[in-house]
Amino acid sequence: MALAGFISKIVQSITRTTFQFNKTLDVLISRFKDACPSTQELKNLIQQKNQINGALVQIEQKISTLNKVAKTSEGIVTGVKAAVTVIKQLPIPTSVPPGVGIPVNIINNFSDALDNLGTLIDKEEGSLDSIPEALDLISKDVSSVITKLNDLDVALNDCLEKDPNITQEDLDSIVATTGNFVDVLTDAELEEILTTPPGLLYGDYYLSLNFIEMPGFSFNKKQVIAQNKESVPSPGEFYNQNALVEKLYGDKSFSSSNIVLVDEMKWTIDTKDLIFPPPPPAEDPLKAIFKEGQIAILIAIYGADREEAEELYELAWELSQNKGPRAFYYDTLVKEAFDNSRTILEQAVANEGFEWKDGDRILDATIKKLFLSGITDENKLKAYISQIRTKGESLLRTANNVGGNYDSSSKRWDKDGDFSFSPIAKLFPYSERLAATAENNFNDNTIGSQFVSLRPEMARRKKLMQAIFEEAKYLSLQIPDISFNDPLSDYFNSKGIGYATANVNQMPILGNSSTPITYAEAEQLWELEKDIQVEWWFQNLIPPNFDETGNGVTEQNRNAYAKTQLLLKLRTALGSAWYNSSALATSELSFWYIDSSVNPNSAGANINDPNRNLDPNDKWFFEFGKNGLPIPTGQ
Repeated sequence: MALAGFISKIVQSITRTTFQFNKTLDVLISRFKDACPSTQELKNLIQQKNQINGALVQIEQKISTLNKVAKTSEGIVTGVKAAVTVIKQLPIPTSVPPGVGIPVNIINNFSDALDNLGTLIDKEEGSLDSIPEALDLISKDVSSVITKLNDLDVALNDCLEKDPNITQEDLDSIVATTGNFVDVLTDAELEEILTTPPGLLYGDYYLSLNFIEMPGFSFNKKQVIAQNKESVPSPGEFYNQNALVEKLYGDKSFSSSNIVLVDEMKWTIDTKDLIFPPPPPAEDPLKAIFKEGQIAILIAIYGADREEAEELYELAWELSQNKGPRAFYYDTLVKEAFDNSRTILEQAVANEGFEWKDGDRILDATIKKLFLSGITDENKLKAYISQIRTKGESLLRTANNVGGNYDSSSKRWDKDGDFSFSPIAKLFPYSERLAATAENNFNDNTIGSQFVSLRPEMARRKKLMQAIFEEAKYLSLQIPDISFNDPLSDYFNSKGIGYATANVNQMPILGNSSTPITYAEAEQLWELEKDIQVEWWFQNLIPPNFDETGNGVTEQNRNAYAKTQLLLKLRTALGSAWYNSSALATSELSFWYIDSSVNPNSAGANINDPNRNLDPNDKWFFEFGKNGLPIPTGQ
């Protein structure tokens, strides 16, 4: 009885604290309806919201785990102690930004509540029947706060859309200081994993990050998507072609860190067996009634095939119902429909058809037709389409980050010269091929008379579309199921930037009949790779010896790092098959070890070895399996 009484008081205390927290958030959210805070207050609030949200999700995960342990004193005590340890280590903000007013002591209250439970359980010899019920009540309180924080996120997103002073760099800097609750990965490292197939493995799911472009804004919304691991193809390790595709979708947010979004998805996965979603609503009968007439228009006027037309109709119907990712355009759509004497659905179909024909809409059906026509397995198709699209979006994002502003007329980035020496070998050939499709910069003669008919295809080749082609090409080198075809292939060849010509450090790799890369090409690329690092290295040398940088990096470190980077670039450019069969032999070519100017039997013969004088434990030491460099299979 004593234990039950104490537990009741603990739960009551938590409930009161939660009530006060929610009331504060209600006041804050209502304030947003009248006016947005200053830019600095907005940034401070986003940072604090991320920290609190991430902490609460972790608390809920721990409570959910506790509810699943054996209903014994040993099981509960062990679980409670583990939960308290994690919660007390969470980096909760210690101060409140001026003018914001979110109480953060609620986290400590949750921690103290669980701590008290653990102490009472240790001392109590009676029944523990009330423990699961208490945990359930605390969990509901945590969930209510998370829900309220999500409401705040909606208000924050609205203010971010309206604030002209907020940039992507601002959001990235906020994320960088939010803190990592698991103390393993930075937000940037986590993003790299989430955007590189197969993604982050958690339980039975691979997690990936989806970026949702917002026209007119300099930053995108982010969303974490979880897909059952059996339906994710290579490089996924658990692929089963007969497995059905199951996806879980996280919240979309401008401001949430990758860590917070991943933690929220982890909680969704942990608790999905406790969630019973309502059955989907019956399809609107009008959707079927209008479908065939609109599909006929999409085929006849815009040139779509049947499958593409059906996908375009689905997008148009969703927009006409003020739903989906382009719902923000609905008000404009209504005005356009009125001005053109069309129904809203007819206008939506016209818009979707035009944007697809103009190259602004990349359909799953188009990706399938171009690269996956031989695949009949629906699960495989969906997985490969998702992989090609995700990789293409990632390549475009990288180009935007490195290249700066983009000119849609010349199809060039302001700083596309930086692509030549980027560690991402794909950037240079991608940007050069894209620029070659800026058909307004050419006349019929400079394009080539045999390619004049390709002008319409060149005109619709936008940033994302070309990125899709690039990644499909690279994936086709690794996955036999993916075939590659580009109607502009011969045109690109005529400009010296064909897909068949691998390119590293702005140098085309021609090889010969027996090997994709010659000894001379590899040696030249090695010298170029060292040159990439040399400017930065020399500018940062410190006296008196001028052989070391301010952060302790030596020339030997630099050379070893350069060798790692070169092998990574060659893997990207020549494909996994070449890498697995030839990377080891390439890494052992004599120019990396033997100085031809000295006696080959002398002690100085290995002076060119990048690992010379480096300890194998040095993080710069060249070795397969280190610094992201995979171990070749030999096959």
